[in-house]
Amino acid sequence: MGIVELGKEISRLRKQQAMTQKELAQDVCTQAALSQIERGQTTPALETVFFLSLKLNKPISHFLQYVLDDNVDYINETVLFIENLAFEQRFNDIHWLTQKELRTMKSNSRTWFEQYLRWMNTISSYRLKRADYPSTVSLLKELIKEEYTLLNHKGFLHFKILNSLALIHGENDNLTESLLYYNKALKGEWKSAMPSLLRQPEIYRLRILYNKAKTLYDMKKYEEALATVIQGINESREHENISMLGNFYYYQGQCYEQMNEDRAIIEEAYRNAEFIYEFLGKENYLKIVREKKRDYLGTDDGSTGEWVNP
Repeated sequence: MGIVELGKEISRLRKQQAMTQKELAQDVCTQAALSQIERGQTTPALETVFFLSLKLNKPISHFLQYVLDDNVDYINETVLFIENLAFEQRFNDIHWLTQKELRTMKSNSRTWFEQYLRWMNTISSYRLKRADYPSTVSLLKELIKEEYTLLNHKGFLHFKILNSLALIHGENDNLTESLLYYNKALKGEWKSAMPSLLRQPEIYRLRILYNKAKTLYDMKKYEEALATVIQGINESREHENISMLGNFYYYQGQCYEQMNEDRAIIEEAYRNAEFIYEFLGKENYLKIVREKKRDYLGTDDGSTGEWVNP
């Protein structure tokens, strides 16, 4: 299914209720825009679909199914496999698999699955140095055009692409652009985001908050970084999730150090980070905080590992 089928269904329901295009479009969009939607010539914004669903007395989920995908089980299995490959940083495998899947796409109407594959293919190409910084940014920005808003709603793909843009800008020392995309992501409508296979949107938001805090710290904006860290700590507590909490506490200590705060609160932040890392079994991070912050923790495990930002 796709935007053509979506348009046909909107047209069918409108005629079923004896409504003209002008009547349905009133207070929603222009009649010309509705005509394009019904002919499958454009993908409507999520807000437009929402108001059309109200006027047609249908839940918005009824229309979303037309812009998602068939073969749901196969798609879920494939996405889960790709996500696991990404976790293991097996970018060669991701690139091969996404290329293979994209070659099978025959429909003129883009689906969510195709959007997802294009995103992961772009990221894997960049990581494998098959695509440079400018071309990668250009491809990612193409994926978040307004015409794809509805598709990107599923699995909060829109926020994932924004996070990718922010990360890549940051890796190329364009910290101002990086911060811009983190802010765009965090200002989005997270409460209405549809969950993905592996995590809830509010948990992914914690990762973006951490990335933003780290970027602000690298820009030497320590007070803003600290405010973002504290927001991350509060949201971690609110959602009862500690996956990023150690990192938040670590950068809380970093910010306090740069701001010349009392030693006691710096020590408390690093001890909180140490506790979380130990509790979660994050041995690499635990080794780092104990080695780099032994003056505050009073530990000396004799480790000599190379520093890597948590």
